[in-house]
Amino acid sequence: MEKSNLKGIYPISLDRLDSDSCYLDRCLQVIHSGINIFQFRPKYFSFRRRNRYLKFLYLECNKNNVKLVINDHELEINKYDDLGLHMSYKDIDLKNLREKFGEERIIGISCYQSIETAKQAELFGASYVSFGSMYTTENKKDFTICDHKVIIKAKSILNIPICAIGGINLNNLSEQIKLGPDMIALIDGIYDDDDFPNKLKLMINKFENEKI
Repeated sequence: MEKSNLKGIYPISLDRLDSDSCYLDRCLQVIHSGINIFQFRPKYFSFRRRNRYLKFLYLECNKNNVKLVINDHELEINKYDDLGLHMSYKDIDLKNLREKFGEERIIGISCYQSIETAKQAELFGASYVSFGSMYTTENKKDFTICDHKVIIKAKSILNIPICAIGGINLNNLSEQIKLGPDMIALIDGIYDDDDFPNKLKLMINKFENEKI
C-alpha cells in the first residue's frame, strides 16, 4: 500500500443527489482537484445506482492517480483490484479481511474517540484510523464530539495515518491542521456552496502549507 496517498484533504461524496449528472459532475470536479484519496459514500442509494456510480468513479480515480474508498459496502471490494474500504471497527472482521485481501488494500476504520479501538485496528491491519466528530455535523444522526486532544495522543501512539472527520470546514480547518492529523475528511465542508471547486483547492493548499 502506498501511504503517500493517505495524506491531505480527504473528500467524501454526498449521500444525497439532485440528479445523476449533477452528482457525478460534483464528484468529477473533486477527483480532478489534486487530491490523493476520495471516499464514495452511497448510504441511501439503490443497488443499481451504487454499482453504476462505483464503476464510473473507479475508472476516473484510476485515471487521476486517486485512491477510491467505498464506505460500508464490504462486498464491493471483491469486484475491483484496489478499491479501498472504510467501515466502523465494530462492523468488520478486520483481521480476516486483511488476510483475504493482503497488505496493499486500503482499509480505513472509524474509531470515533477511542484510542484503544484505534490500537486494536492497527494491530489487525488497518491502513488508517479516523476520529470524530470533531464538531457538530449534519451527516450523522447520532454522534459524540471528539476531544481534540485525542488526535494529539493518537499521533504519539499509533504508527499508521490518522484522519480527523466531522463538521470540518474552511473556517475551522486551520485548527484541525494544527492537531497534526495525516488526513482531514470533509463532506458538507466541501459542497456547501456553488464555488466548491475553488474552495477545495484553497483547502488543499492550506493543508499543504500549514501542515506541521
